[in-house]
Amino acid sequence: MERGRRQRGFTLIEMVSVLLIVGIISTVSGMVIVTAMRGYLFTRDNASIGQKAQLTLDRINRELIEMTTVTTAASGRITYQRMDGNSTVSRTIYVDDTDSTIKVAPGVDAENGDVLVDHVTSFKMNYYKEASGSPWGAAWISGTDPVEELTVVEIFFDIKRTDENLDIPFHTMVYPRNIKRF
Repeated sequence: MERGRRQRGFTLIEMVSVLLIVGIISTVSGMVIVTAMRGYLFTRDNASIGQKAQLTLDRINRELIEMTTVTTAASGRITYQRMDGNSTVSRTIYVDDTDSTIKVAPGVDAENGDVLVDHVTSFKMNYYKEASGSPWGAAWISGTDPVEELTVVEIFFDIKRTDENLDIPFHTMVYPRNIKRF
């Protein structure tokens, strides 16, 4: 006679419970991985956009800080002359609305310039002359005010993120040093 023989193995309830627990753990860990990956991609794209914008701001700053005269100054375009070695060259910085880029072109004819940054949704430049009582001075108007009065060029532009409907704003102030104000 057999006494109290034990059965080995798992019951159906134990198997279903284990599968249910493993499924819940897998779902939660999968959501954590997806969220972390989205955060990584968002940060990587922001860093890339920030680097492109910084290079653009540095190039515009370098161009405008060395300018000697201004031919045309509008909200989305500036044509100026600057020293390049021993000679004077004309350049134009402008926004090209056909492909949403900011470009710099040689000469006064702003066509086929070199792209500084793409995915630009807005671009604006403000010009100020010295005046007391306001932070940067009164508005400077090209053609009516002498170039010597130009003190500050304020630049704004927004870059659109490609994966979201979000614009990232950038801003800088340029103080031209070769315009003879003194």
